[in-house]
Amino acid sequence: EIHPLTEDEKINIKYCQEKTCKFLFPYSLVEQETRANIHIRLYTQLTRTLNRILVLPNVGNSKIRACSLYPFDFYYDLKAFQEDYPDIRFITQNEFFEWTKERKIQPIAQHSSMIQDGLNKSFSSKQSMTMRVNESDKFGSKRKKKTYREAMLKLVTNTLKIPSITGEYEAIMILDTSPAEIFPNIPKVIPYSPYIIEESKKILNKLMPYIAVHWRMERGQSELMPKCANELVKTLKKVQNQYGIKNVYLATDFPLNGGNPQSLTFHNISSFHKKAIEILGLDGRFINSSDYIKFDTWISMDAFSQIRNDPKYETEFKGAGIHGILDKIVCINAKYFLRSPKGCGRISSTFTKAISIERQKLKDQHDLINI
Repeated sequence: EIHPLTEDEKINIKYCQEKTCKFLFPYSLVEQETRANIHIRLYTQLTRTLNRILVLPNVGNSKIRACSLYPFDFYYDLKAFQEDYPDIRFITQNEFFEWTKERKIQPIAQHSSMIQDGLNKSFSSKQSMTMRVNESDKFGSKRKKKTYREAMLKLVTNTLKIPSITGEYEAIMILDTSPAEIFPNIPKVIPYSPYIIEESKKILNKLMPYIAVHWRMERGQSELMPKCANELVKTLKKVQNQYGIKNVYLATDFPLNGGNPQSLTFHNISSFHKKAIEILGLDGRFINSSDYIKFDTWISMDAFSQIRNDPKYETEFKGAGIHGILDKIVCINAKYFLRSPKGCGRISSTFTKAISIERQKLKDQHDLINI
């Protein structure tokens, strides 16, 4: 006997193409964009093993989380992302919320957390079931790390398949506060939005060939900043003379537009940091005039001019955000790349590692001088 569809089944078919909807919604990722990009693509694996639909959270201020202001495609190319994962179904946060509003019987959700407490990585569910993996199990050989992550994915999957835990729940909501990745690595980044790519191309076309400098001041000794700026000018002069490259692009976490730093963990901007910016001439005074080097930035290149002064995007450009992604792309494509020397800032980060990985891929094709 064929039963007519209920109102909720019709709504489910509209959003999920099936009578029953099953979602996985990692609604808050603790890390900034470069690492959050890694985390959100790791959830494609859990989505696949649970046979659910992945809800793509909002983005903004270099974060991927539900409370951000802009849709996922403000940072990322949804079409290209889907093409990379043809077997996985995606839905945007806005579509997910529309589904919950239209439902006659409100859906029930299971809340789970990815946490890092002390030396352990943990996954816990609403029923207070907690799984822990000791940190010491993670380190060592790549094979050991891979085995650990595969085991964790299997453990979480099997737990979330237990009927008493998630059997009736149409949505699994995940709060991810762990900085480390606990599922198997997926190297390919989520492609950035066509708008960001176009903005980066404008800069590349104007500056090619150029030297890119990524100076993350956050972890540097503040009193060394002016000296570091002078040393940077000297180093750049040598590189310019050696390779005949004139143009220089600076990517930094210092708030060039007077807002908040581009790193959300950079809290103490001192007079030494400001002096360093003066030495580089980024305040318009060009103290390094005897060895004058013109530093271009996303601001001097007038990036995102169409939206930068729109009140809707004001908070995005007053701190970490879309311009950090632009900086990354410009650094990746530079003929020569420089990062902070020891004592002058954070030497290694996921951001600089991501740049180096992509530069390695482009090195021969684009005849890059260094990685």
